[in-house]
Amino acid sequence: MKNFFASVLACCIAFQISAQGLTFHSYEAKTIMGDTINLSQFYGKKVMVVNTASFCGFTPQFEDLENLYLQYNQNNFEIIGFPCNDFSNQDPHSDSVILDFCTDNYNVTFPMMSKVEIVTGDTAPVYKWLQRGDLNGVSNAQVSWNFNKFLIDEAGHWVRHFGSATLPGDTAITNWILSPSVISGIAKNESANLFQLTSGNIISSSLEISLPKNQGNKITVQLFGIDGRQISELFIGLPTDPMNISYDAQVLPNGIYLLKASSGFASQVERVVIQH
Repeated sequence: MKNFFASVLACCIAFQISAQGLTFHSYEAKTIMGDTINLSQFYGKKVMVVNTASFCGFTPQFEDLENLYLQYNQNNFEIIGFPCNDFSNQDPHSDSVILDFCTDNYNVTFPMMSKVEIVTGDTAPVYKWLQRGDLNGVSNAQVSWNFNKFLIDEAGHWVRHFGSATLPGDTAITNWILSPSVISGIAKNESANLFQLTSGNIISSSLEISLPKNQGNKITVQLFGIDGRQISELFIGLPTDPMNISYDAQVLPNGIYLLKASSGFASQVERVVIQH
């Protein structure tokens, strides 16, 4: 029995290391011109990853994608297209033919990668990460057709998945593009020590926070979505004794959230992952 519990504990630790250790920036990809690049070159930028096809009912979204790219690229935003022939053979040609199609018909200027397999054959490693919660640390998300969209934050974390019918210019996407950077938000506050996540930062049901005794300013604890939208104010007051706060995370969908505590001129922000 002791060995059994030791094995379970080891699996849990391995999961946390896997979920926290791999980001979008951990992978490589081959461009449509044949060059291998490290996706870490996109660190500091929000990224939309799209699986494309040349002969699909959603192919006109190339125009929407290019318009989105031209409008928001100056806001540290990138689009990366991955051609794929897995869905009803709607992109059967070579990389060079696909590139000509994209540039001649839609004036595509955002980065296009070499054609990949997603649900047939040997799935490209980055698409394993995009679709598997045990790798990305957030959520499973199956690509079911062409022009599925994945949002990746500036630090390479999985944020959200959209199906084919969601247009590139959807307000959920544009609002996220213009939301504060998770890098700058966390980096400037990382030295503060206002609370401790007793539940850890991978949460299935309950978010547990420990607040130390505070004899100075009152403290405010808030939970935000990755898009910067406030979800809940968990606590506001002056802890005269150490105290614990519990928040029912089961009411939230899977995803990345930011927990922020502020007291006087000090603040602390921690990234948490809700995964039921």
